[in-house]
Amino acid sequence: MMSILVVFVVLGIFMLASIVVTTNSLSALRGFASFQTVWTSARKEAAFQLVNYLKTKDEQYKTKFDSSLQVIKKAEHIRHELLKDDTDRDTVRTMFLETYTIPFDVDRMITTFENFHDFPDFKESIAIWDTSDRLIKDLELISATADSMFLHGSPSEAEIEDMIKQAVSLDAELTGMQFRLSRSLASGTQFLNFIIYVVTVTLAVILIVTGGALLFRFMSSLGKWKREIEFSEQQFRSLFDHNPNAVFSVSMEGKIMDANAALEKTLGYSLEVIKRANVAQFIKKSELDKVLTYFELTVKGEPQTYETVVLHHNHNEVFVEVTTVPIIIDGVMQGVYGIVHDITERKLSDKVIKDQLVEKTHLLSEIHDRVKNNLALVSTLIQLQHNALEHPELDLHYQNTLSRIRSMALIHEQLYHNENFSSIKINDYIKTLTDSLIKKYQINPSELELNIEVEEVVLGIRQAIPTGLLLNELLTNAFKHGLKDGKGAIGISLKQQDGHILLQVVDHGVGLPVNYDFKKPKTLGLRLVSVLIKQLQADMVVANSKGVDYNIHYKIQDIKTQRFIQKPKLALN
Repeated sequence: MMSILVVFVVLGIFMLASIVVTTNSLSALRGFASFQTVWTSARKEAAFQLVNYLKTKDEQYKTKFDSSLQVIKKAEHIRHELLKDDTDRDTVRTMFLETYTIPFDVDRMITTFENFHDFPDFKESIAIWDTSDRLIKDLELISATADSMFLHGSPSEAEIEDMIKQAVSLDAELTGMQFRLSRSLASGTQFLNFIIYVVTVTLAVILIVTGGALLFRFMSSLGKWKREIEFSEQQFRSLFDHNPNAVFSVSMEGKIMDANAALEKTLGYSLEVIKRANVAQFIKKSELDKVLTYFELTVKGEPQTYETVVLHHNHNEVFVEVTTVPIIIDGVMQGVYGIVHDITERKLSDKVIKDQLVEKTHLLSEIHDRVKNNLALVSTLIQLQHNALEHPELDLHYQNTLSRIRSMALIHEQLYHNENFSSIKINDYIKTLTDSLIKKYQINPSELELNIEVEEVVLGIRQAIPTGLLLNELLTNAFKHGLKDGKGAIGISLKQQDGHILLQVVDHGVGLPVNYDFKKPKTLGLRLVSVLIKQLQADMVVANSKGVDYNIHYKIQDIKTQRFIQKPKLALN
C-alpha cells in the first residue's frame, strides 16, 4: 500500500507540476492572443491611414500611420529581444506593458517563449511574425515613396492608384498572416489541452488501481484545483471590473451580457439596467447602421475599431471609440467583447481647432480683399495726382505705373475669390489680364488675332505676383508696339512640363532695336522684366526677327515650402 501511495504521490506531484506549467502556458497564449489583437489593430489602422494619406495627402493621416507603425515596430523589437540568448526580461516586460498586454500574463509569456520557442507551433508562429514584419516594412516603403513624390512634385493619379493597390494587397496578405498566426496559437493551445487530457487519464487509471483508499487524496487535490481556477477567474473578473475603460460583452442577438462600472459611468445607467438592455438602446439612431455593420464584421472573426456616438442617461451625446473582438468558445461564435473609450473631450478640441481654422480663413480672405482695395485706392490717388499735374509728357509713366499696380491687385482679387489663399491658377489670370489690356487700349477684338494656348497651372503667391508683373510688362509692350492701329497678332503660350513653367509671349510688331542688350535695358519696363526674371530664377531667350518672341523657363516652387523660402527683394538697380 505504501509503495502504491508513493507512486501516487510521485505521479500526483508530476500531475500538479504539469497543470501549473500548462496553466501558465495557457495564460501566456492568452497574453499572446491579446498582444496579437493589439498588433492586428495597429496594422489595420496603419493600412487604413496609409490609404487615406495616399488619397488625400493629408498629413494627419500620415501622423496616424506613423503612430500605428511605432506600435508594430515595438512588437518587432519584442520578438528580436525574446530570441536573444540573454533576453533582458525587464526590457521585454516594459515593452509588453506598453502594448496594453495584460500585466498578469507578461512574465508567463516570457517564460513560455523561452521554454517552448523551439516547438513546431512556436517556430511557425515566429516565422509568420517575421514574415508579417517584412510586409509591414513594404507598407513603410510605400509611405516613404509617397512622401518623396509629394515633396518633389505631384504624382499622377495612376501612381497614387498603384500605391493604393499595393497597400490594399499588403493589407490582405497581412490579414491572411493574422489568421495563420491565430491557427498556430490555437494549435499550441490544443497541444496543452492534450497534455491535460493525458495527465487526467493517467490519474484516472491510478485512481482505479488504488481504489477508494486514495479517493480522499484525489478529492482533496481536485478541491485545490478548483480553488486555483476560482482564483484565476477572480483575477480575470477583477481585471474586467476595475478596468478604467468601459468593457462589455454582447450576445449574437445584441443583448448586453456583462458590463463593468466604467460603462455605467459612461452611460449614466445602473449596471442592472444596462445588463437587461439591447446595445441599440444606447446608440444614437443615425449611428445604428454603422455600428451594425461593424458588429457583423466582428462576428465574422475580424476585430474592429471605430468611432460612434452613444446617449447618456441625461440625454447628452457622448463620443466614443469602440474596439470589438469576437467571443469564440470551442470554435463557436458566442458574441462580441467590446472596449469603449470616451473621446468627447478630444472631439470638442477638434471642433475648436476647426472653428479657429474657419476664422483664420475668413481673416486671410479679408486681408486679400483689403490689399486689393488699398491697391485700387493707390491707383485712384495716382490717377488724381496725374490729372492735377497736367503734364502730358508724364502720361505714359503714370499709365504704366497704374497698369503694374492693377496687375498686382488682380492677383489679390483672384486670391480673395479662391478657396486656397496660398495659390492661384495663373491661366485664369492671363485671360483676365488680356481682357483688361484690350479695354485699356480700346482695341476692337475682331481686328486682333489673339492666340492664347494656356494649360491649367497653379502657382504659389511668391511666384504668382512676379509672374503677373512679368506678364503685364510683356503683354503691355506687345499691345503698345506689336500692333499697328489696333490690328495685328499676339500669341501667349503657357505650359507645365516636368515641374517647370514654359511661358511664351509673341508679337509681330516693329521688334526691338538691333543688337539690343538686355543686360543694360534702357526702359523701366524692360529693367523690371530683367529684375523679375532674376527673382523667378528663370531663363529667358528673346528672338527679335519678326517682332519679338519672349521664351521664359523656370521651376515651379512647392507651394507648401514657399513660406520657408526667403522672400527676394525687388530692386531696380
